Amino acid sequence: MSGCPKQQENCLAYVRYIREKTNQLLGVMGTEPLQEEELDDHALIELDPIGTIAQSFGHILEYLNETINELQVAKDELQAIFDATGVGISIIDRNFRILRCNEKQRTLLLAPEAEDVTGCYCFDAYGNRNAPVEHCPAKYTFATGQPAVAREIVKRGKYFQVATTPFARDENNKVTTVIEVSLDITEKKMAEQSEKEQRDFYLTEKSKLATVLESLSEGLLVAGTNDRILSVNRSATMILQRDEAELIGLALTDLFPVISVELTDPMEIIQGLELTCTQARANECHLSLNMAPLLDNEMKRIGRVITFRNITEEKKQQELYHRTEKLSAIGQLSAGVAHELNTPLGSILGYARLLLKQENLTQQQREQLAVIAEQAKKSGTIIQALLNFSRHAQPTQCRLDACDLNSVIKNALCLLTTELSKRKIILTTDLELIPKVCADPWGIEQVVLNLVMNALQAIGSQGEIRIIVRRQPGGVRLEVQDSGPGIPDEVRSRIFDPFFTTKPFGEGTGLGLSICAGIVNENGGNIDIVKSDSRGTTFVVILPCKESVDA
Repeated sequence: MSGCPKQQENCLAYVRYIREKTNQLLGVMGTEPLQEEELDDHALIELDPIGTIAQSFGHILEYLNETINELQVAKDELQAIFDATGVGISIIDRNFRILRCNEKQRTLLLAPEAEDVTGCYCFDAYGNRNAPVEHCPAKYTFATGQPAVAREIVKRGKYFQVATTPFARDENNKVTTVIEVSLDITEKKMAEQSEKEQRDFYLTEKSKLATVLESLSEGLLVAGTNDRILSVNRSATMILQRDEAELIGLALTDLFPVISVELTDPMEIIQGLELTCTQARANECHLSLNMAPLLDNEMKRIGRVITFRNITEEKKQQELYHRTEKLSAIGQLSAGVAHELNTPLGSILGYARLLLKQENLTQQQREQLAVIAEQAKKSGTIIQALLNFSRHAQPTQCRLDACDLNSVIKNALCLLTTELSKRKIILTTDLELIPKVCADPWGIEQVVLNLVMNALQAIGSQGEIRIIVRRQPGGVRLEVQDSGPGIPDEVRSRIFDPFFTTKPFGEGTGLGLSICAGIVNENGGNIDIVKSDSRGTTFVVILPCKESVDA
């Protein structure tokens, strides 16, 4: 280095300064300092490390500016995503203070005019509470360091699903801030509640409908498009005397063969179809049936609905009503006829008997007068039967009292001992101990006599008659069974008609059973014939108990 000593000294000082500052920069950069033996003073000045470093700093600054721009763009993008996301997001510190929240969170939980909530407590700003709730997910995340999810939290009258996750930790790995994400599920919750209300309403209405259907006195069947039974109510099983399991899946035509023609039309509507159905134990009952198509909300047929009721008793009551009307009409006619015939027949019989007392009659004359007297007597008997029938056919008030039915039966049978012995007919009784019936004793005795005499005439000789008395709900049941030939089905409906008889000509007037029916009806009871698979006939008389009438 040439020049004056002063310049040399300044130059050395400059070199030392450059070397010192260069070593400082290298130290900051983590590089070993320059040694004099590696780079002498002259080479150091020519190298110009300060200029090189300054140039490098220029490059670094340029790179940093680019990086800052990219970071700003990324920050803006993240902010846009943060604000534009469909869920509310908040950043909360350990004191549950809001550090930041996005616009969605403000829209969901804050009023439009609300001020900035930064620094406010989340439980106050979002929930209007004094402290975090017990199941707060942020509280759980701060305590455990684990993410948490709350399925349903109420904030300001809205329902949210809230999830929290750690956002920042300190040097001890302790969570210092969390991100809270809120998803508005209010509409979903309302929809679930509405669905639950509709479901509860549907179940309630279904229960009501089921109760109504089960309480119906009419039988109800629901059949599918294939006309097989899908559902039945309790009354249907009781009327048909079949179990529900036996009816489910059964074809309608198997249960009611008579409706097979109606089933050809899928939209057929039937009202009041009367049919006969075979119940369990081979019992027959009369039904009144209605049928209509079952339609869905689009008016498409999805099956059939069949309702029916047991009209067996109604049919019997109708028959009884018609029978009573006929009895009343014929009774009036019989009373008039008997009254008109009784006087001339009495005169004929009286004069015939006077003539028989004359001594100058021939044997032939006596025989002829005897025939006249006998026939007049028989005619008088028929007229008396007409009078008895007319009395019971008219609506009269008979004397009803507490009647011991078993005693009445025994008294009546005493009058038939000779006839039973002559015909060699065995009569047995099975009389259960029963309460007294409300009836006219004389009238009931006539019924018993007529029924037993009817059985005697049906048997002829060498047979058996059995009388059974049993108690039943509300009354007493009297049965008169015989071993005769029975009554054909085609005439069963007429046996109580006046003047109808199956006996040979001259052996009956056809008024005995009609008189029995009139007496039983006057006493508030019912009489009928029971169909039997074996030979013979069983008449059944139902009479009310005295105690049930008083009640």
